[in-house]
Amino acid sequence: MNRSTVARAGIPTIIAGAAGLFLGALDFSINVSLPSIRDDLNESIITVQWIIIIYHASRSGSGFGVGAIGDRYGLKWLFLIGVILNTIAVGIIATQSTLAGVVALRVLQGVGVTILFTVGPALVARAFGPQRRGAALGVTIAAVGAGQMTATLGGGWFTNTFGWESIFWVRVPIGIAVLVVGALMIQSRVAAPTERRNGSFNWKGTGLLYLGLFMFALSISIARIDGWTSIGTLGTGAAFLIFFGYFVIRERSVPNPLVPGRLLADWTFRQGAISNLVGTTAYFLMWFLFPFYISDALGRDSIALGAMLATMGALTFVGSAIGGWLSDRLGDRAMTVVGSLSTAGGLFWMSRIDDTVSLPEVAVRAGFIGLAFGIHQSSVYALTMRRVQSQMAGAASATLAVTQTIGTVISVSIGTMIFSWREDAALERGLSEAGAFIDAYGDAFLVAAAVAVLAGVVVIGRSVKQEGIVSDE
Repeated sequence: MNRSTVARAGIPTIIAGAAGLFLGALDFSINVSLPSIRDDLNESIITVQWIIIIYHASRSGSGFGVGAIGDRYGLKWLFLIGVILNTIAVGIIATQSTLAGVVALRVLQGVGVTILFTVGPALVARAFGPQRRGAALGVTIAAVGAGQMTATLGGGWFTNTFGWESIFWVRVPIGIAVLVVGALMIQSRVAAPTERRNGSFNWKGTGLLYLGLFMFALSISIARIDGWTSIGTLGTGAAFLIFFGYFVIRERSVPNPLVPGRLLADWTFRQGAISNLVGTTAYFLMWFLFPFYISDALGRDSIALGAMLATMGALTFVGSAIGGWLSDRLGDRAMTVVGSLSTAGGLFWMSRIDDTVSLPEVAVRAGFIGLAFGIHQSSVYALTMRRVQSQMAGAASATLAVTQTIGTVISVSIGTMIFSWREDAALERGLSEAGAFIDAYGDAFLVAAAVAVLAGVVVIGRSVKQEGIVSDE
């Protein structure tokens, strides 16, 4: 693709990719609406979590297949299908009166959102050459922060005013608008198939990997609820080993593996993917445990919680744009380390909090964490995708989408385990329930801070260039 073509395609591609990520990120509204859903459907805090568990399990399983399909058959039509699946799912969820109906439709929604989070960055990587890819990805990924801010602010208000169903049906017109944007803005020459392979598509491998990663996410999530030795945990864990093991063995001999070996063999790509996984594991504790601090320790309502999470989302938006721009100028690795260490500092700062601080002070700490993670997220995307060839952009973006989702699942599971362990220990020492909560909260965030440091450490090292993935733009 020559430079004039890139120039003509660049801005429309960013608009379309950002619109898709924004639409997918609106699901963060569920974080402030779960209590209302629990009460309205007469469920418990344990059962209602299946709305989150199944969604992330579906997202974990579908990523690599989506990336391979996009590289093989084209990205534009796949993007439009992702918008349609997500919009249909949320529209029907809004009509459900049982938990089973909501959970079943979250499988479909998870696939749709996976498509959006995979195709968006892949389109931008195709439209921009290596020298400008960091800033372009940073601006595009910033849309996730904008979606988080909109979802958390609007989610609390819509839930309190119209009920939890409104956080789903309000996304239907937004989805229709994004569908129009994608149809008009995504240019065929950017989204056209680029992976030229002989033979049929690897549908069997796609199914096996979907089932394997779905079961992995399910196993970790069930362990958080029922324990690591429960029948549910062991059964889904065994299913993961069977499906994933068969997939790995089979992929060694198929002509069209889902993830190109050239991609996995590249040292820089692996570093970026691991940093993305580890960084998300550390950061997502803010979206899971922090809301309980606002409600239980500070006694604030969903409006205050939405404002806090919106502040974090707004600063994530800013950090993503800054991180991508600086990555082009100061280097991907340097900015990834800066983002990781800053996130660690913010999480450590949050661990020192108690129930006497003011809400503005809490907002400052949450905003700092959002800013720092935004820098890390856009920088690690630039590091991982900077020199990936166009024909592997879908697979590369899918890897990042999957590692983010799995990091989210691990964060919730391990974070809950650490929090519960430390809370029980604090209660045994004679602390009150409020004191035990603050004590356990601080310990969980200290661990998260250490994990965030690791996200920076893993990218330190000399880059090893391999011609198999380097872009020729």
